[in-house]
Amino acid sequence: MKVGDLVKFVGVAKFYKERIGAIVETWDAVGCHSAHVYFPGAEGQGRDKSGLGQVNNGLHSMAYDELEVVSESR
Repeated sequence: MKVGDLVKFVGVAKFYKERIGAIVETWDAVGCHSAHVYFPGAEGQGRDKSGLGQVNNGLHSMAYDELEVVSESR
C-alpha cells in the first residue's frame, strides 16, 4: 500500500464497514504497517474524533490488515 491508493475498510469496526478512502500517509511501527486514511464524510468521527491524542484533522489511523486496495495509485 502506498500514498494515493484507494482503499476499502475490511476490519471489524462497524463505523468503517464498507467505507472507501484514500491513503495520505504511511509508516512502519514495530511489527505493524499503518496508514492515515481520509474517508470522505467521516471528518471528526470514529478514530478522528477528538480525545486520546486525536487532532480531528480528517485522517483515520488504520493498520494495513484492516484495508484492502481498491485502486492503486500510479
